[in-house]
Amino acid sequence: MKGKAALFTELGKPLEFREFPLVSLEKGALWVKITMSTICGSDLHTYLGHRKQAMPSILGHEIIGEITELGEGVTHDSANVPVKVGDRITWTIFSACGKCYWCKIKGLPFKCSHLFKYGHDASDEAPYFNGGFGEYCYITPGTFFFKIPDELTDEEVTPANCALATVMQGADTIGIEYADNVMIIGAGALGNYASAVIKERGAKKVILTDVIDSRLEMAKEFGADVTVNVRGMSDEEVTARIKEETDGFGVDVVVEVCGRPEAVPLGLDCLRKGGRFCEIGNVFPGANWTYDSSKIIFNWLTIKGVHNYDALQLWRSLQLLVDTKDKYPYKKLVGATYSLDDIQEAMKLTEEHKHIRVAVVP
Repeated sequence: MKGKAALFTELGKPLEFREFPLVSLEKGALWVKITMSTICGSDLHTYLGHRKQAMPSILGHEIIGEITELGEGVTHDSANVPVKVGDRITWTIFSACGKCYWCKIKGLPFKCSHLFKYGHDASDEAPYFNGGFGEYCYITPGTFFFKIPDELTDEEVTPANCALATVMQGADTIGIEYADNVMIIGAGALGNYASAVIKERGAKKVILTDVIDSRLEMAKEFGADVTVNVRGMSDEEVTARIKEETDGFGVDVVVEVCGRPEAVPLGLDCLRKGGRFCEIGNVFPGANWTYDSSKIIFNWLTIKGVHNYDALQLWRSLQLLVDTKDKYPYKKLVGATYSLDDIQEAMKLTEEHKHIRVAVVP
């Protein structure tokens, strides 16, 4: 039996369709037939050459699918829920060894010494299918996976295994506290998810900034209390507006998810004394920025970076989606859907930033 995938083979060239055999499962692995993938901003960064990528590779890491075959020993998901052929599942962006220094000693399996990442590693040898832009995906032992609750649609849940889980990790890492005032920079998928997550954790005021009005309008549906279109505003004007919204003090927390380096100094200036800055968006080399270090010292600022997420955050993401699906319009984040055969058009539309997420359905 064979399956089809769209391969990233060379910078500047269209994705190339190839067929590969579906190899036998090793112990603890699964075969999944992909039902939907969404195109993440990091997929676009790779496709446009902003970050290095193994080639040939199958891009796409926001993926869900139906189990078609269970390897020996696989009877339950990572939350101990029974699974069978035909069940929909979502899985972590990574597979970890569980034995190395990062996995066992430091509790950072997503930084495993033998880390494997879906949609990022090479697809030049069996089992080949390790990304979202294909018909199948091979789920390796060491991957955390979860059965998708029946009440969630594909559109509601597909972006969770990157965008939502990442901001869940960010909220934990930076320590969102009850009655915090929070500024979110960027109203894409991560920004909207972050707004919902932070409001659900008891934030007093969420202020979301972007340069696209339609995205800011959607952000209001995801819990944002204040939205500000900063297009044409100077950094001083933005800072003044943020302080105006916070009784002159500045926000307790800034979450950067727009992926623009120049947003970091601006966000730091919007913090109150003792404020915390969560850096998520600038996930590509060369994202440099300049800041007066004395301001970090004098103002007691904390800066933390977040890359990837642990399995707990993906499980929590599913719980959040179930609990709040009638409160926030998660399905709206997927603005267009294309077949796998039309992947090139889907990538082009993603590059135009007309939709928060573009979906690909084999």
